[in-house]
Amino acid sequence: MERYCNSCGSPLWMEQFKGPADDYCKYCTDENGNLKTRKEILQGCANWLKSWSPDLDEATAIKRAEYYMRSMPEWADK
Repeated sequence: MERYCNSCGSPLWMEQFKGPADDYCKYCTDENGNLKTRKEILQGCANWLKSWSPDLDEATAIKRAEYYMRSMPEWADK
C-alpha cells in the first residue's frame, strides 16, 4: 500500500522522503521522528511552492500553503 506523509503529502514509499517516523516524511520531522511545529511546516511548504514558482511572493505562498495544509490529515481541523 502506498502511504503519504500525514502532514505534507510526500510519498513515503519513495526513498528520498523516508524519515524516522512512520506517518511523516523527513521534511516534517526532526531527527528523532517528532513532528515539527505547524509554523515550521507551513514555511517549508511555502518555500517549496516558491521553488517551482519563483515569481510567487511570500504572502501568497503562505496563503496557498495554509490552504493546502488544511487538506492534510494532520492539519485538517487545526
